[in-house]
Amino acid sequence: MSVKAQEREGEAAEAEGPGPRGGKSAAIVAAAKRLFLAQGYMATSMDAVAREAPVSKRTLYNHFPSKEALFTAVVTDAYAPFTKPHGDCERPCDPREALCAYVERMRSHWGHPDVMPLLKLIVAEGATAPGLMDSYLAAGKGPAIVELTRIFDHVEDPLGMPAEIRALQFLGMIKEGLFWPGVLGIPSGREPETVIEQAISRILGARG
Repeated sequence: MSVKAQEREGEAAEAEGPGPRGGKSAAIVAAAKRLFLAQGYMATSMDAVAREAPVSKRTLYNHFPSKEALFTAVVTDAYAPFTKPHGDCERPCDPREALCAYVERMRSHWGHPDVMPLLKLIVAEGATAPGLMDSYLAAGKGPAIVELTRIFDHVEDPLGMPAEIRALQFLGMIKEGLFWPGVLGIPSGREPETVIEQAISRILGARG
């Protein structure tokens, strides 16, 4: 076999990876996440990701045609445990139970070691790389809001406010009491259970 043929065979084997094709993609995403969190988005090149994975540049671009697409995959991977379907709120469900379960999963999500650094990266570099915020909204916050909105679709509101607006208001109450104090490293002064219960009672009103 010629050297060229051996190289082509090696590239084909690398592109497929050991086992399912998704395994190679997962290795690339994991490598990219390590580099993005260690040195920032702008400072991380596709060449560096290929070396870290390690894969050839051809394989890298076969899986992810751009750094923006790769970052979207990183966000998707980080948010997958939170945004994957939970239960079936397409049908009527108990809103209080559904909201409690949603907040518990959200708090677990915030506690993942990669999530806070990823959010801080998006805030820090979002002005110079607007695509970061697009990736966050499309692959992270967007799907999370969709699920929460489905819960409020089954809750009648006396003011007639859309379900998505109520979902955002509810998130605001939770994040102001629990999320931002954690980001800023300041004590919230309130018990998490109290914050959650008051937010649910307020958003559901007497009907809750």
